[in-house]
Parts: sequence; structure tokens; C-alpha cells
Amino acid sequence: MTTTPSPLFFSDDLLTEILSLLPVKSLLRFKCVSNPWKTLISDPNFVKFHFKKLKSRNPQHFTLITEYPDNDYSIIPYPIPRILDNPSFTLVADPHFLLSQKDCSRLVGSCNGLVCLVGDRYAYGSGLASCYEYWFRLWNPATRKTSQKIGCFCDSGIFVFDFGCDNSTETFKVVASRYLGVGEELTTDVRVFSLGDNVWRNIESFPVVPLYCDVEQFHHTGVFLNGTLNWLAIQDEDPITHYCDLEWNNIKVEQIVIVSLDLGTETYNQYRLPWGFDEVPSAEPSFGVLGDCLCFSYCYRKTDFIIWQMKEFGVEESWTQFLKISYHDLQLNYDSGFGTLQKILEPLFLSNDGDTLSRSFEERESIIYNWRDHRVERTGVTVHKTSIDDGNKGRVWWSFAKGFVESLISIS
Repeated sequence: MTTTPSPLFFSDDLLTEILSLLPVKSLLRFKCVSNPWKTLISDPNFVKFHFKKLKSRNPQHFTLITEYPDNDYSIIPYPIPRILDNPSFTLVADPHFLLSQKDCSRLVGSCNGLVCLVGDRYAYGSGLASCYEYWFRLWNPATRKTSQKIGCFCDSGIFVFDFGCDNSTETFKVVASRYLGVGEELTTDVRVFSLGDNVWRNIESFPVVPLYCDVEQFHHTGVFLNGTLNWLAIQDEDPITHYCDLEWNNIKVEQIVIVSLDLGTETYNQYRLPWGFDEVPSAEPSFGVLGDCLCFSYCYRKTDFIIWQMKEFGVEESWTQFLKISYHDLQLNYDSGFGTLQKILEPLFLSNDGDTLSRSFEERESIIYNWRDHRVERTGVTVHKTSIDDGNKGRVWWSFAKGFVESLISIS
């Protein structure tokens, strides 16, 4: 007597758990398995659950910005483990990653698997008054979906933009800021655009003056963490009258603070830097996120690179010195023909086994440094815009590489 084996059965909870462990690209393919699978993978609750699972394993990609000889740019999500395993590789831009194909020119930031891009052009308003026109697009590189233009506005001022998410309402927001007040006390114009409202709102100016709130290609200075955007800033009893007054060699230790904008309440907090930071370095410090903590790092007396982490966000007493690395161990010469008023290094990523991937301005490359055994490797990336090697090689802007977690989150 033969028996027919019963079909394999997974409960809904078990199936959800299994699928939540898979990468985005696999889940997009698995939508074709059956209508129930498509419904599950598209469900907003599953999308949130899946993203939370991926995020708990640390960012697994970098958004690598590449520049080409024709002044075009692309943003390529590249797996971090692949960089650690093979620091020398070749990048060929998928046309989908080219900013020119999206009618945009710069990166605003990335958050929860979405990338915010901005486009701009010099235009003329009424009476031939000069102005700048700005527009934005949301892009999910994993699902390859791009939004229509959003947040369009015109203004005579030049703005810096930052991007984050209000965790309390899961609302994505763009923050626009610029300096005001040349010849008088320097203040800022700060505006917020909430996705879905399609309206720009003016909010309170920064209580202190953010450092380097000027516009460069791909320049966004805010650091997103825990529903907040954070900037290094200057506080001073004497009014600052022009952003040129913010030259680094004129600043004192006690003036440097962190100003934090809560994207939920749209109010500010200020935090002091580590107590051990007691001497203004000759080069501008770095500020970012490392190991899911705010990270502050700087050159110490041209001999060492020091990294601090705020272990508990918003608690000044939780600053902990994570690493003090000698430039000798990094195989770098601080004074080798490099301007001392520039950042030399910035930590980009901390892997689970202790490697620190850092960016070096001096050699326009990145360094993989294992702080356990002081092992150093240098990246070597060859960049091409097309698969045809025509000799016109591009370059990677390591200075704007950021950790990126892929997600199924919709751009609508």
C-alpha cells in the first residue's frame, strides 16, 4: 500500500519569520511564488518587521557616490562585506544609479532604505529677480522605484538639505537651512518639508550656529540618528556676524557643541562634547554614526586619531573613548603635503569582528584598519560609467559614503 506524502506546511508566523531573514532582492522575486506570498511580502507590517530585522544586523551596504569625466554622478549601494573581503574592485554604473537619469544632481541623505535626492537650477522670478529652483525625489535602490518630484520651491537663497524620519509617526522629513545676517548677528533660516503634507514650514532658527552650513556638491552636514538630525555647532557670547568667522583656528574648545533637532517635536537640544576633548585640533573634527552611536573623532597633536562614541544618545556622561590610533599604525604621514585645516580621517563603519573602515582625505581612498591586530589594508577602486573601457575612469567620493540598510519601504 502506497501513501502520498502530505504537503509541507508552514504556519503563517513561521513563514513570516523565515522570509524576514532574506534580502530584499530575493523577496521581490518570491512575490511571484503565489498570491499569498505576494500579499505577505507587500504587507506594511511585514515590511516594517523585515527592515527591523535587517537593521539589527548593522548596515550592510554603503551608498558609494561616483563621479565621471562628463560631470555626471551615480549613487551605487555596494555590500560592505564585499569591500572587506576584497578592497580592490571595479565599479560599473548601472544606468539606474545615474543621477542624470533622475533629473537630480545631489544626494540629500538616506534613511530607512530610502535615498533622498535634490535637483536644482538657476532661474528667474518675477521682475527678472534671480532665484534657485529646487525639487526632490525619493528613491529606493533595492526596489528600483523613484518618486515623482516633490517639495518644489524657489528662493533667492542657497540652501543645505538634510533628510531623516520622525520615528513617532514614521514620517520622512527634509530639512532646509541657510545662513542669514551678513554684517549683523548671524542667524539661520530653517524649513521643514514633511512628506505627505507637500508643504514647507518655517521652524525656529538654530539656537547656535552650525559649522560649515555652506553648499558644496553632495554636502549635507546633519547626522541622522534615533529620529533626530545632529550638527556640530558653535556657541559664543559675542555675536558671529558672518560664516567666515567660523574658521577653525579661531574656535575654542568650550564653544563647540552638538545641536540636535528632534524631527517629531521640531525642537532643539544641545549636548557637550566628551570631557576628554580638551584641545582644539589643527584639523576639523569628524562627526557621524559608528556602531549605531553618535561618533566624534579628531586628530590629536598630529600623532594620533581619537574616536569617541556617545553610548546612550543624548546622555553626555555616556561619551566613551573607543579608539586612539597612531598615524604610524595607520601608515599615514599627517604632514605629507596635506593642508592642516582639512579633515584627515573619518570613521565610516565598524564591522562585527572589529574592523574599522575609514576614509582618508590625504590619499583619496579608504583604509580598512583592524584595531585588534593593527592590520591595515587600502582600498583600490576602478570606476567606469559603462562596461566599455574607454579610458575615461571616474572616482569614488569616499567622503560621502554612508551606511545603508536595504528595505521594501514604499516611496509613496
